[in-house]
Amino acid sequence: MRTIKLIVFFIILSVSVYAQNPVFVNVQYLTGKVMPHREGMDILKNGFVKGFELEVGKQMADNKNWQVVYNYPMVGVGLHYDYLNNPEILGTAIGLYGFVELPVFRTSQFELMYRLTSGLTYVSKRYDEKKNQENTAISTRVSYLFHTGFRARYWVNTKNALGVGFGLTHYSNGGTSIPNRGLNQWNATVGLTHYFTGEYNDFSDVRRPIDWNPYHEIYLLGNYGWVSIPKNRPENAGTNQTFPTASLSLGYNYRYAAQRKLGFSLDAFYNESFNWTYWDGFINYHFTWTQLTRLGLGVNHEFVFNRLSIFLGGGVYLKPYKALGGTLSLKANEWFYERLGFRYYPIDNMFLNVSVKAYGFKAETIELGVGFSLRKYK
Repeated sequence: MRTIKLIVFFIILSVSVYAQNPVFVNVQYLTGKVMPHREGMDILKNGFVKGFELEVGKQMADNKNWQVVYNYPMVGVGLHYDYLNNPEILGTAIGLYGFVELPVFRTSQFELMYRLTSGLTYVSKRYDEKKNQENTAISTRVSYLFHTGFRARYWVNTKNALGVGFGLTHYSNGGTSIPNRGLNQWNATVGLTHYFTGEYNDFSDVRRPIDWNPYHEIYLLGNYGWVSIPKNRPENAGTNQTFPTASLSLGYNYRYAAQRKLGFSLDAFYNESFNWTYWDGFINYHFTWTQLTRLGLGVNHEFVFNRLSIFLGGGVYLKPYKALGGTLSLKANEWFYERLGFRYYPIDNMFLNVSVKAYGFKAETIELGVGFSLRKYK
């Protein structure tokens, strides 16, 4: 407990020193239930989960364009603890995350915020072939932590507020290790918010018109990733190896609003793990790199927050997987894909990409990459 207090103290100190915006702390109790989303996962559900979250954040008040567009959001970092009420199979989850809260409705005493968090969590119990076969949701100690939902606050005065929230939380390793069905839960929270510097302001008379011009953007993005094959599957001939994945995207965006982009991309995906996906009991099929490559056409959208953007995309495959003269069809039933990620511009005309590629909202691989744009980040 003393260590947690010291961590929170230094976070508050650092945020206060380097930010001119009002600084707040939020503490909340959470509860909820694990939601089995695939066959055989009912054993993971065992009553109500419980835990807490401790957050330090800033109320954006610099009057920059992106802050005005999103109605002066709240951003910060948080500590997440979740007792999953299944100590032998799931254990507990402890995570660190960043968050943003976007106002949906604000008055002088009440606010309703849309909330999005992203981070990493340590899960104490994971899948084990001998000791914990029931945990098909999580197979790595560290997993990705994602949460989306709403939070409402009633401001008792300009420094303190009572809050309640509701949302969905997801843990996943992005397909880097299998099994990875992911762990979903709904959560309800109740908590307190206190401003250390500054005070609450609904900014009802601060918003101003934004001057912006539409533009066209062309970019090239290359990604590298990996995927694991479990050793306990007979169709994979007892392997337990990690195989590389890669993608290359030629994209176009149109800036249709001050902080939003909409566009499409021509995507090429390579996944070497398919060499071990098909085994008929006698032959391990080995495919060429062209047979392991698939083309797709994606539709993409970006929400821009200064140099950082949240990226959402989905697409359909243009080239089906084929092998061995058509006697075997690779992933023939998979005709679409989804992508969720973040893009950050450390310098003009270049951005870093972190995303998850999925099929049917099931993670296939993590993508880490670098992109180059013919436009600046603004």
